[in-house]
Amino acid sequence: MEVAAAVLDAHRDYVERHGLDIATPTMDWVRNLIGADALDFYGAMMPGQPEAVRLDFEAFCLDYEAQAVARFASLYEHVEELLHALVAAGKTLVLISNGTPRYVECIWENCNYERWFTASYPFASPANESKGERLVQAMARYGEPAVMVGDRRSDHDAARHAGAWFIGCAYGYGQRHEIETADATAHSVEQLFELLLACKL
Repeated sequence: MEVAAAVLDAHRDYVERHGLDIATPTMDWVRNLIGADALDFYGAMMPGQPEAVRLDFEAFCLDYEAQAVARFASLYEHVEELLHALVAAGKTLVLISNGTPRYVECIWENCNYERWFTASYPFASPANESKGERLVQAMARYGEPAVMVGDRRSDHDAARHAGAWFIGCAYGYGQRHEIETADATAHSVEQLFELLLACKL
């Protein structure tokens, strides 16, 4: 959770520098917000502030996040093997994230995602398209049918919006109720491996 800790450090520094009367949230609060798009994530940390302040804090916070990613970025255990196996099986992998382009690019570079992923669709202004809309774009570009994998309600909703199959990851950051209506649920990376390789896509 080094990136989440960096977000809290950024928040403390920002409100102190700007004399804002805003309490820095807890680690659990940030964990629950991970996966939200940039408008909701940074906006929730700057309650009652104008859009200009949210944007300024977003840029400020991303500097902290980028440093943390560069130092601590890593994948879940066995994920590299899973991704290699999917690519070897001829699957096309696309990253659809609610992270900003800068944050996603930082993750992409530090984890060498180009080894497995064909493209990424981050949450970007000014369009601010939903994850579901971006999934539709990816499916139009790379083909159907598709499987959406994720641990948050936004992943579930994106799959439903696009008419894709959804595998919920119970080992991620999301709450169980967010993925309770998934088409299938993976309780480990190993189980996700089995589910994905079994998909006739």
